[in-house]
Amino acid sequence: MDIKTIIAKKRDRKELTEEEIKLFVGKYQKGEISEAQAGALLSYIYKDGMTENEIIAFALAMANSGQKINLDDISQNIVDKHSTGGVGDKVTLILMPVIAALGIPIAKVSSRGMGITGGTIDKFESIPGYNTEISMETFKENIKEYGVGILNQSENLNPAESKIYKLRNEIACTDCVPIIAASLMSIKLLTGSQKIVFEITYGNGTYIKTKDQAKRLARILKMVGKKLNKGIMSVITNVDEPLGYSIGHNLEMIEAIQSLKGKMPEDLGDVVVTIGSVILALATKSKNLKANEDTVKEVIRNGKAYEKFLQMIAAQGGNTSYIENPDLFEKAEFVMPVYSSEEGYIEKIDADIVGSIAGYLGAGRMNEEDKIDRTAGIVLNKKIGDDVKSGEIVAYIHTNDESKVMGATKNLAEAFKIVKRKIYPTSRVVEII
Repeated sequence: MDIKTIIAKKRDRKELTEEEIKLFVGKYQKGEISEAQAGALLSYIYKDGMTENEIIAFALAMANSGQKINLDDISQNIVDKHSTGGVGDKVTLILMPVIAALGIPIAKVSSRGMGITGGTIDKFESIPGYNTEISMETFKENIKEYGVGILNQSENLNPAESKIYKLRNEIACTDCVPIIAASLMSIKLLTGSQKIVFEITYGNGTYIKTKDQAKRLARILKMVGKKLNKGIMSVITNVDEPLGYSIGHNLEMIEAIQSLKGKMPEDLGDVVVTIGSVILALATKSKNLKANEDTVKEVIRNGKAYEKFLQMIAAQGGNTSYIENPDLFEKAEFVMPVYSSEEGYIEKIDADIVGSIAGYLGAGRMNEEDKIDRTAGIVLNKKIGDDVKSGEIVAYIHTNDESKVMGATKNLAEAFKIVKRKIYPTSRVVEII
């Protein structure tokens, strides 16, 4: 059995065995397979897909490529929440303390972002001193003590998935649903969490472009989870428009903090409350989603989620004065308004354009080595359905590079589609599977 035979087998649309997948993952991780060979195999998978057994074998092979964290001695009811990401998606930042404040332990292994969507780790690291490179022992202690913790997916944790993720990004295979499913499950297998809720985003502002793709991914994850004895539910959300008002690391963290203090944008709140209610349904005996939504709202309203957030940040070395006073976060040197040239109602805000401009301003990275500017980004002043007058401010750009101001403001204005008829925004939550 050699890699050329495996590639040819997939080229001919035949199912790979567990041993063949293990061989590929193991050898690629060790550098014993060329990038061209690995790229060829992923391309054939992209074109023809994988069977359920192949997806499970891929997930297990990647998860077993490094160390694992055993949390069985802490609780059998630890939950995990994972998002496929999107422009402005800061849901995880808010939900982690919300769920922990409700007495449900939540353990998360996450990673840094690539492309137009920022990673959860990047956003947490915008808090000075906050350390996501803690030891596994400290991570476990935080789960025991505070019921919440997050750990960066380092070289010791699922290294094969990290390497394959980079390759997917380089060869334009980021939206391959079977590989996404295997990748997500491999990350979730690291902690041994028994209950997992996925936030599957689709639209212009993420790499899953259609609702059908999102629903297919949700169904695959549910089937795979059942075979692996994991409780899986997915909430499908639309990201054609950026979620919330802020895009960029410091800006999104400030919005998350304000949300935990009770000032949450309506569209962001809908997603947070819905996913929170689904987590409660999966982790407790309370299956009434409407009642669960009220529970989530109350733990935010009474300040317990905010207090848990302070504990969570302090436990991993973060400076909590930034949480108590978000004005302390470093600001970009140039904050420039973007004006509307039309009058009417906002029908569309293209999240792809907004995310691309935020990346251009310094808020994103295309390669792992790229540095991000945590102060850079965009703050929307209007959302879909809002009325706008000619000459009114629709957004602000934040950047430290003055040479980018003129082009960014012009291009960002083009992300807004304004019509004369009244527009009524729809819920960002599309379906629960």
